[in-house]
Amino acid sequence: MNDLLSRFYLTFFTVVIAVCCASFIIHDDIILVDEPFPFKPHGFYISNVTNGLPEKENIAIVAVRDKNARPVLKEAGLQGGTALAVSRFVARNLEKDVNALPVSMAIKNIKLTESILPNGSIDGKVTLSLSFSQTKNYGTMELLNYSGGVHYIRSVNNDKVIEAQLRNAIKAGLMYFNNWMQINLPVNPRLAKSVKFNFTNYADKIEGDTIYYSTARPLTWKDFQSKIRPDGPFEATVMPGFGYDLKEDVKDGVINVSIALKTYVAKTDCWVGGTRNAYALNHEQRHFDIARIITSYYQQKIINADLTPDTYQAFINMQYLDSYREMNAMQRAYDKETRHGLDVYTQTEWNKKIDKLLTE
Repeated sequence: MNDLLSRFYLTFFTVVIAVCCASFIIHDDIILVDEPFPFKPHGFYISNVTNGLPEKENIAIVAVRDKNARPVLKEAGLQGGTALAVSRFVARNLEKDVNALPVSMAIKNIKLTESILPNGSIDGKVTLSLSFSQTKNYGTMELLNYSGGVHYIRSVNNDKVIEAQLRNAIKAGLMYFNNWMQINLPVNPRLAKSVKFNFTNYADKIEGDTIYYSTARPLTWKDFQSKIRPDGPFEATVMPGFGYDLKEDVKDGVINVSIALKTYVAKTDCWVGGTRNAYALNHEQRHFDIARIITSYYQQKIINADLTPDTYQAFINMQYLDSYREMNAMQRAYDKETRHGLDVYTQTEWNKKIDKLLTE
């Protein structure tokens, strides 16, 4: 009889232990179970995890059994707080290559909500919103927003499903971002590692009103087509300028920037009075030459600036304005010192200076 009772208690104790070990008993916290991610991150690693929700807020409403084994609903959270729990889970289970691109992952929303069905089964739903971004010197650059979810039905006895579904939702979010990286890393300018410039001088196939600078195409008096006499004691005037066309494409993580430089003057912006001689035409041609010199300076400043994918656009725009002011200042100095070409000696000195600058 005693042996029978002993065997009964031993069997009962073993069953209880097995049931307890097989179930996921929730008190106040959910503990994410380690499980390696089924992929290797493509060109990135998660550098940190932040939580956009109140850190002490419980993220789950789950069904548990009360002391009478009946299902009841209660709140639960992730052990250690949402950001810490997810961060530790990712750090332990997702490969990390610190030579890859560091990416911040922000939790915008994470909720697990269960309800009790009339038949006693548990209906569960997980919603998850994540934001992936890069930290830059100027702030944060957003890469991708992700929203996903999971729906499941479980028995009240199988509370392990709760943690598993949360874990699967997090893994799905990171897998989605990994797939996005595989597609975007070679071609997305936000992910580019370097920038390369290619410069050309723009030219029209058929010349119209605008003349684009070329040593093979100097100004002639026929180009002076304006009929509006400018203010001032001038025998002739030109209004040269410069600009550019810019095209970009990304290949293998490199932004290739093609810049077609335009040093130009419009025929309708060129005016001449009665005097038409080689000396006067040379003075006006030198205004066009000065515009070309500043265009070359602009190109060289871009080349020498050691620009990155984050800085090149702003630099190109701001340097253009600075170079345009530089051009206007040089044009004014040229006219002032030569007295609009009346000072023959100074005009000769400027001719030499301009010729030298054109060849540098």
